[in-house]
Amino acid sequence: MLTQIKRHTPQSVKALYWKARSFMNRRRDKRVLRSILKQALHRKGTATSVSDNGRYPLVCYLASKDENIFSTFKSNPIYRYVLEHVTEEQGREYLDVISEYNPFNAQDWQEFAKNDMYGSPRMYTYDLCGMNTAVSPTTIRYAKVLCDILNRFNAGEIKSIAEIGIGYGGQCRIIRTKLPYVQYTLIDLPEVIGLAEKYLTQYENCRENIRYVDGVHLYLNDDYDLVISNYAFSELRREVQDMYLDKVILRSKRGYITWNSLALNAFGGYSVDELLNKIPGSVRIDERPLTNPDNCIIIWG
Repeated sequence: MLTQIKRHTPQSVKALYWKARSFMNRRRDKRVLRSILKQALHRKGTATSVSDNGRYPLVCYLASKDENIFSTFKSNPIYRYVLEHVTEEQGREYLDVISEYNPFNAQDWQEFAKNDMYGSPRMYTYDLCGMNTAVSPTTIRYAKVLCDILNRFNAGEIKSIAEIGIGYGGQCRIIRTKLPYVQYTLIDLPEVIGLAEKYLTQYENCRENIRYVDGVHLYLNDDYDLVISNYAFSELRREVQDMYLDKVILRSKRGYITWNSLALNAFGGYSVDELLNKIPGSVRIDERPLTNPDNCIIIWG
């Protein structure tokens, strides 16, 4: 089966194939990697989301296990296709929105910039509180989400957060800088969870009160003060969205979901109007800056 994968896997994945094969020989973790590699060929019809394509989970899994891959995973082209593709100009546009509220000082930005210590992201120089600072535009986007949360909700009432679709855990870490004692639940594919745990445990403020949950086999029956999803929920298949609605979203007092139309177009996912009808008290607000003509943000609470 591995020979078949080598023969038919696209060129962009072949280097990962060889790394995976070497890693399997070294770690004897054959069952897991066979499964992930097989997905690269056969998951198109059964993927749970746009990013559940075999390639992205493979990068996440290898980065969680191999220090060399972990050191550069944010620069990997397969990873950047899903995450880390915020442009330099979009980073400046996010800063323009943040400046309208000005919730962060120079010390906050220094702390936020530590998100970029691992993974070798593309960074650009921005003026942050009068200091020229090299930071990734993805980190600035995470700061903008935190800015929205602090502006729209009473932070003192937020004791628990669930995040659907977590990337490498960067949003969690940014939020933890201002809400250090919140109980945080991270939900994603198991391979993504493994990478996020490896990344977050590099930071002292992210070693406690974080729960890592396999989003494929969701067992949760908890209530939350806030649920967050940066595009990910809107990129799930409708039947998976139903599971998340039942077990997470409708059990959250507040919500902040950035919506795009990828799953609506690809998988028949829920439209914005359908979600507004399903989530009590929810409203649609503009995404600022607008990164795609169809995008918006759904909030409630």
